[in-house]
Amino acid sequence: MRFAKPCFRSWLAAAVVLSAAATAHGGQVFADQAPSTALGRDVKFTVYVPDGYQPGGTVNYPVVYLLHGAGGDENEWRTKGGAVETLDGLIKRGLIRPSVVVMPTAGPASWWADGAAEKAGTAIMKDLLPYVESRYRVHKERSGRAIGGLSMGGYGALNLSLRNPTQFCAAAVISPAIYDPLPPDTSAARRTPQFVRDGQFDPDTWKSLNYAAALDAYKAGTPRVPMWIVSGDHDYLGIAPMSATLYWRLYQIQPKLVELRVIDGDHEWLVFRDALPDALQYVDRQCRQG
Repeated sequence: MRFAKPCFRSWLAAAVVLSAAATAHGGQVFADQAPSTALGRDVKFTVYVPDGYQPGGTVNYPVVYLLHGAGGDENEWRTKGGAVETLDGLIKRGLIRPSVVVMPTAGPASWWADGAAEKAGTAIMKDLLPYVESRYRVHKERSGRAIGGLSMGGYGALNLSLRNPTQFCAAAVISPAIYDPLPPDTSAARRTPQFVRDGQFDPDTWKSLNYAAALDAYKAGTPRVPMWIVSGDHDYLGIAPMSATLYWRLYQIQPKLVELRVIDGDHEWLVFRDALPDALQYVDRQCRQG
């Protein structure tokens, strides 16, 4: 999809409408794609726009970037995560501000990082964000931009926010695949080209890209990114204790700007869906205060 003119009628005509709210007062989701120099291909994404959004209007909205997990795509949060229904409900009840939510894919095993195979992190920061801010009525300053994700997307949301703290006002980290020091044999990380060198999983590449490698620079700089961390207590990948370790490390840096929740469930969509409303409320609240 390309927006040739900032006209509501032409915008709708050009858009690929993926879903619309069941009520007369809900948001809509459209398909779009951002050209990416970093990847040499487009970054596909779906975008939720709240009820009342007008491309040619004067109102700018907060924007949240919501990242999928390994093997997912730009539709997963919509089709499996109930994101549209959750956003409509939270906005309708006044629990979050009307917001634009961008759900991208940089590839099913990108890990949202500049790894051994491609520069997926750069694609998000240098290609997708500028494209969204040039084509949609969203805030362009840090206080209007948050990020979140599940599993591989939680890894991505955490790492991108720690490495780019001047760009995000808050982050939601849901069941994050942040294995430290190394991922288990069952993790998709061991099979993705991003962490493979000479045909084998490379521990040094994993360690250099995982969040622990970013903490010293983050601690030495400013600003701080408020973090909402949540995991299922029966997560078969052992993510609950790793989330607790992440929480404690961040608590030493920003004790009033990190929260941890452990809820009932495994590494599954029941947990991800249940975690989303609180995560969205947290990042919205923190960004309003910031």
